[in-house]
Amino acid sequence: MISVADTTLLKDIFSQTGRDSWAYFAPFLACYSLPPKRALYLTEKHDVFCLFQYSGRINSERIDLVIPPSTLTREVKAYLLKTKDLLQQVNMRILWVDSSDINTLNELFGEDIEIQEKENEYIYDPKDVFCLAGKKYKDIRKKINNISNRKPVFFELEEDDVPAALDVLDKWRSVQGRKNKFLFDWGYTRVALNAVGQFDNTDVRSWGLELDKKLVGFSMAGPINQNTACFFVAKTLMGIKGVSEYLRWRTFEMLQNYDFVNDASDLGIDGLKQYKRKLRPYKMRTVYTATI
Repeated sequence: MISVADTTLLKDIFSQTGRDSWAYFAPFLACYSLPPKRALYLTEKHDVFCLFQYSGRINSERIDLVIPPSTLTREVKAYLLKTKDLLQQVNMRILWVDSSDINTLNELFGEDIEIQEKENEYIYDPKDVFCLAGKKYKDIRKKINNISNRKPVFFELEEDDVPAALDVLDKWRSVQGRKNKFLFDWGYTRVALNAVGQFDNTDVRSWGLELDKKLVGFSMAGPINQNTACFFVAKTLMGIKGVSEYLRWRTFEMLQNYDFVNDASDLGIDGLKQYKRKLRPYKMRTVYTATI
């Protein structure tokens, strides 16, 4: 069963694949495993790694692949089809499929697989975002300047700061929960905050933002690969105009050593879509889901 302690192991496995979609951020998967209702299991057979998700609900249990196996061969195909049959499931899903895996999966499984678009991820140039040059950043630049005038404190988050960060998360959830019935990231964000101090700085870094000596937001980010960073989480107290933009801007400052930053999708939420577009993504990247 996967836990935060397995972050480095996952990172080592993914380093061999060269993927850059958001789901390949090892700390995310380590925190996404939330037993008993949603647990992630890593299996290894002949140097092939498979990451499975167990989902348990009332009168319903199933097992799916989180991402494709680390190696795709005919033997792996046979193993997965046999596993599906042993589980007596009608199908087995692959929850996140990187675009670079589509051709191989189609060639390998043929009519035994169905692949569909899942979502579009926002890819940014961190240097461009932090620079905020030109008319395209006029509105967001104004909001950031308003917060800057209030002398905010942006700092490295430590274990002693976690209780205050969890309070920010709970307050954020109490507002957003009324707007969105399913808050996809609340659970793994809470696990990630509680793991501050356990993560290696080369895997994920955490920052806090204070206004008037009060924590009003936090963010976490780290490398998916050498060229692409993952903007993992960012949460702020609601109702403070410009604080979210300022937090993201300062976080992008910390990520300028990377060529790109993957900031995940907008979850189909109109407000989040509008917000992310204001940061002027360098490009959009499609992620897929598959059913075997």
